[in-house]
Amino acid sequence: MANVEEAPVKQKETTTQADDTAQANNTTQAAKPAEPTMDFLDETQQRAVAAYVAYVEAERQLENAYKDQEHKAEKAYSDSLDRARHASVDAIAQARKHYDTTIAQAKKALDDGTAQSQRVFEESLAQLRKAHEDSVVSAKKSFDEASTQALKERDEAEKKARVAHAEAMARTWTVFTKARR
Repeated sequence: MANVEEAPVKQKETTTQADDTAQANNTTQAAKPAEPTMDFLDETQQRAVAAYVAYVEAERQLENAYKDQEHKAEKAYSDSLDRARHASVDAIAQARKHYDTTIAQAKKALDDGTAQSQRVFEESLAQLRKAHEDSVVSAKKSFDEASTQALKERDEAEKKARVAHAEAMARTWTVFTKARR
C-alpha cells in the first residue's frame, strides 16, 4: 500500500524535474531566438519521456505492491490453513480422549455389573442349594417317618394276621379234632 502511495509522489517529482528542465530550456530559448520550434519539441519530448518514465516507475511500484499483497494473502491463507489443521488435530485429540474415557467408564460399569450379578447369582445359588438340601432333609425325614410308620403298621398287621391265622387254625383244629372224635 505504501508503494502505491509513493508512486504519485515520485511522479510529481519527475514531473517537477521535467518542469525544471523545461524552464531551463525556456531560458535557453530566450538566449537563442532562432530555434523556437526545436526547443519546444525538445521540451515536449523531455516532458513525454519524463511522463513515460514516471508511468513505468508507477507501473513497477504498482506491480511490486500487487506482489506484496499477493505474498501477504498467501501467507494469511497458509497461516489460516495451519491454524485450522492444528484446531482439527486438537479437536480429534479431545474426541479421542473423551472416547477412551467413555470406553473405560463403560468397561468399569460392565465389570462392576458383572461382579454384582455374579454375587447375586452365587447368593441365589447358595439359597437354592440350601433350600434343596433342606427339602432333601425334610423329604428324607418324611420318608423315614412314613417308612417306619408303614413298617410298624405292616408288623402289627402281620402280627394280627398271624394271631388271627393261629386262632383260625386253632379253631379249625379244634373243630376238626372234635369232629373226628
